Amino acid sequence: MRKITKESSEAFVNFEQYNKSNTEVAIKYGYSLSDEIARFYLHGNCIAEITRSTLPECQGLKSIEIDLCGWRTPTTRERINGVLEALGYDFRIASRNYEQVLVRNTWNGKEYLGQVRLKLSSDSFDPDFAQRVFDSKEFVSGTDLNAITDF
Repeated sequence: MRKITKESSEAFVNFEQYNKSNTEVAIKYGYSLSDEIARFYLHGNCIAEITRSTLPECQGLKSIEIDLCGWRTPTTRERINGVLEALGYDFRIASRNYEQVLVRNTWNGKEYLGQVRLKLSSDSFDPDFAQRVFDSKEFVSGTDLNAITDF
C-alpha cells in the first residue's frame, strides 16, 4: 500500500482533514449539527463517505458509502482498499476479467481455500451489506451484489 493511501485512509476514518497530491479528505457537519461527515476525494470525485453521530448517547458510525465514480482504475481501487482496511473489513475490491469484484480470501485453519467473490454491477456499494453477504452461509461465490435484495 502506498504511503499516501495509508495516510489518507487513516485520516478519513479518524475524521481528520487531509490534502496531498490528488487525494483529499474533507470533514463537514450534516444538516443536523449532530452528524459529522468525512468525505474521501480522489481527483475531485468523492469515492467514500462516512457519517457519524457526535451526540454522546449515539456515538459511532451511522453510514458508510463507497463509489468508484466510473473510474475503475488501479489507483481508485487502491484508495478504496485502503479505506476498507482502515475500517476493518476483511475483503477488498479487485478487477477480474474487466469486472469489478469484491474479493475475500478464505482459510480453513492454516489451509488456504481460495477466493470468494461478489460481482459489482454498479460503481457504488455499502460495505456493511457486502460484509453480511460474505458472512452468510447462503452466499454463492460470483453472485452480483446489486442483485441481492436482502440478507
